Amino acid sequence: MQDIIFRNIELVSPSDNLNFKTDLLIQDGLIKKIGRVNTSKKTVSEINGRGKTCVPGLFDMHVHFREPGQTHKEDLISGSSAASNGGFTGVLIMPNTTPPLDSPLLVKNILERTKNFLTDVNIAACATQKREGLILSPILSLHESGAVAFTDDGSPVLNPEIMRRVLEYTSQVNSVMIQHCEDMNISNGGVINEGFVSTLLGLKGIPEVSETAIIARDILLTEFVKKSRYHVQHISCGKSVELVRNAKLKSINVTAEVCPHHFLLTDEECFDYNTNAKMNPPLRTNEDLSEIIKGLSDDTIDVICTDHAPHTEYEKSQPFAKAPFGITGLETAVGLSFTFLVKNEIISFSKMIEKMSVNPRKIIGLKEIRICEGEKANLTVLEKNKKWIVDKNKFKSKSRNTPFDGYELYCKPYCVINNNQIFYCKV
Repeated sequence: MQDIIFRNIELVSPSDNLNFKTDLLIQDGLIKKIGRVNTSKKTVSEINGRGKTCVPGLFDMHVHFREPGQTHKEDLISGSSAASNGGFTGVLIMPNTTPPLDSPLLVKNILERTKNFLTDVNIAACATQKREGLILSPILSLHESGAVAFTDDGSPVLNPEIMRRVLEYTSQVNSVMIQHCEDMNISNGGVINEGFVSTLLGLKGIPEVSETAIIARDILLTEFVKKSRYHVQHISCGKSVELVRNAKLKSINVTAEVCPHHFLLTDEECFDYNTNAKMNPPLRTNEDLSEIIKGLSDDTIDVICTDHAPHTEYEKSQPFAKAPFGITGLETAVGLSFTFLVKNEIISFSKMIEKMSVNPRKIIGLKEIRICEGEKANLTVLEKNKKWIVDKNKFKSKSRNTPFDGYELYCKPYCVINNNQIFYCKV
């Protein structure tokens, strides 16, 4: 990467207590100087930092890159390109692939193939073999092979005794169990939130208790298994926020994440059988949105992520009941979070960076990103006040399944820098 000077750029880093404008020199992939830079070297590229803000590289701790087995939807290269295009320098990939990521050899293979990417690709391996919830995965061996978290995402660890053992083993290596909170006996093949809309559309519903029952049980198990750490994926219910808040008040090691679609959209998006509004957990109600917003504001919810779930146009064109769950999210998350949370003064911009950079890395035990002289440059540059319109045809993802096409947003990713590489965003 060519050496770069950003002139008069705003630096915002919650961990470094930075929030001011200055020059920033990046040389040989390192932050060489913060402050006035005088240079006449022709090898240094100068970028006008006016209107630009540099933050610690953003991190999405919930993505699906579909490799191995479903590379027609996404692969490691296209998924990483989508991450860069959306302003992310790191991701945590989920293990519900074909075959599932329950083998140390598979983990090592993916890490080896992605080690030179701009995007830092981290792996959440299966908590149980084949994600079936019956037999523990070799958690210690998977951790030794490079897995930084454990989950059966897409399926819950439904058996409480198995869940207890997962928590015991992950606690031995100071790792975290990330739970897809759904009691399949209660959701029972549902495809939409159970309520007025599901009744009107004649679709089988998923009641909120399918989520809250698992969270309540798992909080008790986490409290019981000392030194264990538990993370709630893609919260969708107001009562889930309440359960997590109460657990934190008791100092239980529980954290939680939410996706933009769950703090922005309701099940009314499913009218006209819109399959781009079909996800699991499902979109809920305005009351749930209000509680999730409160949870973001008071830091009950630690992380904003995407659950980036690419599917082909053909798959999403099927009847609602048969279409797969999920939407893409990497290339819209920054704009949605800034426009609907920061501009509406629900959270500050600094708090948004905490939830999209600092906290996810902290939860899965990665090194904190610092904006300091001598540190590796792992940075996201944003144009906070630039207005842009979501155009799914500009996505780097192989898939275009988004309900946000055409949305007018603020805060456009400008570029990402990591591993001595730079990518200029084209969203």
